[in-house]
Amino acid sequence: MQRIITVITLLIVCFAFTNCGKSSQADKEEHRSLKTHKVTVKEIRSYIEATGSVQADIEGTSKVISHLPGNVSQIFIKVGDMVKKGDPLLVIKSPDATDTYSSYLSSLAQFKQAERIYNLNKQLIEIGAITKNDLLNSESIYEQMQAMKEGLKKKLSMYGCTLDEGTGQTSKQCTDTVTVRATISGYIADIQAHVGDKADVSTPLLTVADPKNIIIVANIYDTDIPKIKKGSNVIFSVDAYPDINFKGIVSYMSDVSDIDSKTVKTFIKIMDKKDLFKQNMFLKLKIEGEKRSLPLIPQSAMVYKDGKFYIYQPLKDGKNELKEVKPVKELPGKLMAVEGIKEGDEIILSAIELERP
Repeated sequence: MQRIITVITLLIVCFAFTNCGKSSQADKEEHRSLKTHKVTVKEIRSYIEATGSVQADIEGTSKVISHLPGNVSQIFIKVGDMVKKGDPLLVIKSPDATDTYSSYLSSLAQFKQAERIYNLNKQLIEIGAITKNDLLNSESIYEQMQAMKEGLKKKLSMYGCTLDEGTGQTSKQCTDTVTVRATISGYIADIQAHVGDKADVSTPLLTVADPKNIIIVANIYDTDIPKIKKGSNVIFSVDAYPDINFKGIVSYMSDVSDIDSKTVKTFIKIMDKKDLFKQNMFLKLKIEGEKRSLPLIPQSAMVYKDGKFYIYQPLKDGKNELKEVKPVKELPGKLMAVEGIKEGDEIILSAIELERP
């Protein structure tokens, strides 16, 4: 009985070893039967996808200000209106017309006095009655009084006053309102002022834009900014013309990043068909990025697991190693540019073959 058990045990062990050998041999044969692919590299141009809108180019806009302090009493236009140079835009009520006229009369008297002294000194210097410094001082005072008079005269002209140089009298009644007019022809891009607002000589009231001077403004993520540069080519589309791809180039980028959106304003010059675009049109863009040498692999060599992509690499012992790769760009011919492997690496051509149970 003991002998029978020993024989059966030996048969079982032999059978196990035989099957193991067959299994190992089968693995090796399967490994040999799976086609492999040697990784090559190619120089790939990356593209940054973004959205943007058509805006007035700052170089083709006019910021309209009031040359006199006061309050906005009337606004004649609205955003989008077309205007011509010289058209009335709004009215500023400035109550200091009377004070300005009084100041002008005083400056006119001072100017005439300074003029008389200067002319007299030019005669006195000829006979040696005064020094050269005396003449220069009188000339300086004369020029100062002249500049003051002319400045007040210009200011009064904004109130509609017409002055007689000799008497200083107004031939046309001054008003306490000033009409602000367009300095260029174009469209009203923005209105910052409202009726009742205070106006001064430094704060813009509205913006007039030349419709021929437009630019694309795109918000590019901070992480993508190093990939583009001034002069980078851009291809963009707009819903109004779905069958046309338009061309542009990166003109410049802001030096400041938006802290909330983590984006940088990037300004793109439109290279063709500018007349088709209107302000605030929404655009989809592809901005030419950097060139990189990247490994190319067939898409069939990749397998997707747990939110990541992998390839199989054959090992010398007949096994296959799973290795993560990062897809970068899909290419024609069912190829994929990836990161994570290098040129010359050997990979299994059909990953799905190893995924089958």
